[in-house]
Amino acid sequence: MTDTKRFLSNIMHQAVCVLFIAVLSTFPVYAAENEQYTVRGIAVDATAASTPLAQTKAITIGQRRALNALLRKLIPASYHMDIPILQDEDITPLVAGFQVAGERTAPQRYLADLTFEFKRQEIRDILRSANLPFSEAVAKPLLVLPIFNNGERKVLWEEPNPWRTAWVDVIDYGIRPEIAEVNLDDAAQALSQPVTVPAGDFADIQAIDARQAASLDEDAIGIIESTYDTVGTLVISATLREDQDGGLVLDISRQRSGQFSATVIDSYKGIDDPDFLMQSAILDILQKQQEDWKQQNIIDFSVENTLAVTTTITGLEDWLRIQEKVKNLSSVSGIRTVDLSIAKAFWHITFLGSMDQLKVSLAQQDLQLVDNSGYWTLDSAQN
Repeated sequence: MTDTKRFLSNIMHQAVCVLFIAVLSTFPVYAAENEQYTVRGIAVDATAASTPLAQTKAITIGQRRALNALLRKLIPASYHMDIPILQDEDITPLVAGFQVAGERTAPQRYLADLTFEFKRQEIRDILRSANLPFSEAVAKPLLVLPIFNNGERKVLWEEPNPWRTAWVDVIDYGIRPEIAEVNLDDAAQALSQPVTVPAGDFADIQAIDARQAASLDEDAIGIIESTYDTVGTLVISATLREDQDGGLVLDISRQRSGQFSATVIDSYKGIDDPDFLMQSAILDILQKQQEDWKQQNIIDFSVENTLAVTTTITGLEDWLRIQEKVKNLSSVSGIRTVDLSIAKAFWHITFLGSMDQLKVSLAQQDLQLVDNSGYWTLDSAQN
């Protein structure tokens, strides 16, 4: 390399680093409001002529992968082929900040786990310009009760229950099968429809058993849901068997409490390692859950409504708390207080999308929107 080329290369590297440092300095500003636009667990490994250049290369690659993971998270899978391809110089201004963990270096090599936070409004503008539907809504957690059919016996808490172990490994410990990098990026992200696997302690064992779970016993499920503060329960039963060719098959049935829907039955095969097969099945189930949630909560920017509501309050602190919950909803574009007294507030909420979507979003914040013959009330949900 000539001195001139080396000089230009160093200048470019310094410019990129300065830009990333400037972006990093804004990170705390966005942290509270942009959780859904935070992308974690982007593992990078880059080599270049020098370690600093490898670092710059790794961050550039990482931000591109992070953006794509974010867009796949927000956009329904049926539209993933239409995700716009941006150049690296167009992606960097979209980054609100980034963090580095597990940094390791070697001559001409850089490795790290990166977290990126993207600017919400700028990403929204890109998606709207591309006419892509997307959802930002985050649900309250669902409880998962993994039942393993061991011959004629149904096992929930008892050992061995390899099906429950696989759920704990994936949800609590982040264990993933050896899958493609793009799938690893997606699997590392926080779920828009989170799930909780019970600890399996004495209180859980006392609350519900495998038979009660399989029959969706309302009383038993209600007890364990209250323990974990979840809004529903998925009872997922698994049977491991061999097909006629001797290959492993994992048969799974899914039921959800409180919903009048048919049992969903799936079969997974093609992998001879039972742990790998179960982990892969869990990731597929989780992805389907996320897709269902996204489809229900797609933001329709073509429909904006303003709703007048009355809220019963216990004081100023209670009023401010309720206001904050509503303002933080991605579908809410504005609020305006019309009248305020010691015990009641009359206000307007301007929102995107349908009334049903607004109700669902408010319910995730423990707020209940009720139509009283055209007179709408919005109050804290009764426990």
